Amino acid sequence: MKNIFSLTSVLLLMVSSFSLAQSNGEGGWRVREKQIRISNPEYITQLRDLKINLDFYGPAHDHITAYVTPEELNQIELLGIPYIVEIEDLNSYYKDFWLRLDAYHSYQQIIELADSLAGAFPSICKKYIFGYSVQNRQCIALKISDNVAVDEPEPEVMFDGGIHGDEIGGSENLIRFARDLCLNYGVDPAITNLIDTREIWLYVMVNPDGRYNMSRYNANSVDLNRDWGYMWDEWGGSPGAFSQIETRNLRDFMYDNQFVVYTSYHSGTQIISYPWSYRPDACPDQSHVNQLAHSV
Repeated sequence: MKNIFSLTSVLLLMVSSFSLAQSNGEGGWRVREKQIRISNPEYITQLRDLKINLDFYGPAHDHITAYVTPEELNQIELLGIPYIVEIEDLNSYYKDFWLRLDAYHSYQQIIELADSLAGAFPSICKKYIFGYSVQNRQCIALKISDNVAVDEPEPEVMFDGGIHGDEIGGSENLIRFARDLCLNYGVDPAITNLIDTREIWLYVMVNPDGRYNMSRYNANSVDLNRDWGYMWDEWGGSPGAFSQIETRNLRDFMYDNQFVVYTSYHSGTQIISYPWSYRPDACPDQSHVNQLAHSV
């Protein structure tokens, strides 16, 4: 079970920004927002200057996926940057998503599963509500440990997922991980040892409104992964560091604990993002990060 800790990524802090004024007002994507692909990553500087909302994708960050309004797309065209439209209208594309797809759990189903696990395994699983989203949905974490109601002198490890609501794999990983831990405690020796010797925290949905609305953003049309205090720079529609209730909820949760390992799950590409993923320099404890990331 060493691979439980193999994805030792930190929050992906790629840059992006956009105008709140173009929000559709319903917590989804912006009006007529498109997803485009730019095959040459060398255009990144020009796109950053335009404050375009984007991420790198591909096995070697070999292309850019950007999320743009018609006005932003016009700016890209004026610069002569070639692109391909992958999704013409993101609001239309994701309309009724949760009525069409049953392989993943919706926001409400994840909350119900968390409540069920806490109710069925009260000695090792406890649910905590750390606040509510813009649209009053729960920001929760499950603590899984023996003596779960006690803050023991054990290593605390943290996983979060779903900071981008449309990246549904992250939260899905965590609720299934929670289920497997609970069901196999006392059955699987490796899992039993993990729960007996650690405090495992699973913050299952950083952006519950985004999952409900199948949108990258929260209900204020802010990309929460660009709303942090460190190196904040007006990206992602954020009007100020920790401007959103969801990022403050997660920040306060982290400050209340002493985590020795922290993994943030995203989905859409296969990559482990190390500290510091925003620059090429190696972090001081790179050898330890390598050891964790390559554990099998």
